[in-house]
Amino acid sequence: MIDTFSFPTGENLDYESEEELRELDVLRAEAWRYLHTYSWDPPIADLVLAFGVAPVIALFLARRQPGARPEDAERWVVVGDLPSMHFETDDTPTPALALRLYCAIAQDWADNVLAGRDLSESYPIPVAPTRELAENLLGRVDFIRTRLIPLA
Repeated sequence: MIDTFSFPTGENLDYESEEELRELDVLRAEAWRYLHTYSWDPPIADLVLAFGVAPVIALFLARRQPGARPEDAERWVVVGDLPSMHFETDDTPTPALALRLYCAIAQDWADNVLAGRDLSESYPIPVAPTRELAENLLGRVDFIRTRLIPLA
């Protein structure tokens, strides 16, 4: 299980304005909608905010209801002004590592699009594989790597 002690929740929630909190609530709702496009057995029970800069990005830890195998009990979920994604927590026990993995997955897709390679082994990002979208995604990945990961 991921240690959530340092996550910005409850008394640790340190955001500047009520508007920021509302935008994080919008991102939480987006994460729930995204997760509900999949079948989970057992279902997702909770989303814990791990990192967020609303409305740009939010990283949540999704926890499943009891009964899931220990290795399947949690998943990272990324939503915001970028492609939504969920992935395992196995090798990414911290928000910074989870964001690094998100960037690596997104860069793989964008690099393959730009090189005209097959996308069957890439994460299924549900947009047209165009040069413009790939370049936009690489710009967001660079921003996450240089500006946001150091904050996480």
